[in-house]
Amino acid sequence: MKPTYFPILKAKDAEFKALQNAEPEITQSMVPLFEIPRFQPELKRYQDNPLAKATFLSELSESIKRIRSGMYTMFDTYHWQNPGDKVETGEHHLTFMYNALKNDGVNPIPVVGYDRWDDDEYRLALRSISQTHDGIFSLRLERYALEDVKDPQHFHERLSEILSYLEINPSSCHVILDFEDLSVMPIVEIFDSFDSLFSEITAYGFLSYSVAGCSLPSSIDKVIKDRDSSGTVLRREMLLWKNARKQHPNYKIHFGDYGVRGPSTGETGYGNTNAKIRYTVEDNYFILRGHIIRKPIGGFQHCVLAKKLVNSSYYISSDFSWGDKEIKRCANGELGGGATTWIQIDTSHHVAYVTTEINEFERTTSKLLSSQR
Repeated sequence: MKPTYFPILKAKDAEFKALQNAEPEITQSMVPLFEIPRFQPELKRYQDNPLAKATFLSELSESIKRIRSGMYTMFDTYHWQNPGDKVETGEHHLTFMYNALKNDGVNPIPVVGYDRWDDDEYRLALRSISQTHDGIFSLRLERYALEDVKDPQHFHERLSEILSYLEINPSSCHVILDFEDLSVMPIVEIFDSFDSLFSEITAYGFLSYSVAGCSLPSSIDKVIKDRDSSGTVLRREMLLWKNARKQHPNYKIHFGDYGVRGPSTGETGYGNTNAKIRYTVEDNYFILRGHIIRKPIGGFQHCVLAKKLVNSSYYISSDFSWGDKEIKRCANGELGGGATTWIQIDTSHHVAYVTTEINEFERTTSKLLSSQR
């Protein structure tokens, strides 16, 4: 099966659990980019460990191995404290993670961050990887690239330097056009930004492309204002991809997003987190918002939200995905759960729905193009 979905997911337990419970045809249609989270030395389990960073990265590699063994998988340390940071052995964190994934049987795809290219240690680490890596590379163009492309000469000089220094053949390089937070960006501006960047890179002859972004804000209360209410949020990233595919049918442009939590979202545990369900539907998210998760009822207020979802026109069926099955169980009062549990459930439904949505769009588009010939 050819990969069609290139999501950017947090390398955390919730996302791992969702993919672990996904059907093989779903995981095989994906090439995820796992964003390695910030190392937190204050955590108790790392307090007396002289190799704390190395242990942290090794544990993440083991978790990725369980769901992506033998499969292509991108990884990036976009949110790492310092692009040049090293583990306790003196090895750069990027080369350490690359070698860990490779030794664990994953097919790692190194990601080159356009934004971090000025860091000497970062460049040297990527060059070290490129000297032994004989597979696909990925180039991540984000907000800095979107800004730099306004000065084409500077942009092309920087892009050419990256490819030359790492000896990357564009025909073996996948490019991610990462728009990050799209929650307040007008559709027309999104389309124009894509056109400006994409038109400048097509001449390089890259292997393939993916567009990524997230329309969910850092906090749900920014779009669903009232507690114990619901509403839809337009998935601008999906509209962007569909428009790009229609405008450029001869290029391999794949869809990517941030799953069900945006680039800057970091919800865990209880605290002041509101109960919520993010249910992906055509071109939208259907959001059901509760209120702050507090004992004694705690996460069981999700049962009320799940019942509303199951009784709505949006719910598909308990057979659609593991997440949909859990939603039905919750509606029946069999489980509650905090934020992490519902990231698992929402992500499970999301990846199943998106892969179906992509395949259906490609099928109908291909049929339309054939009829026009």
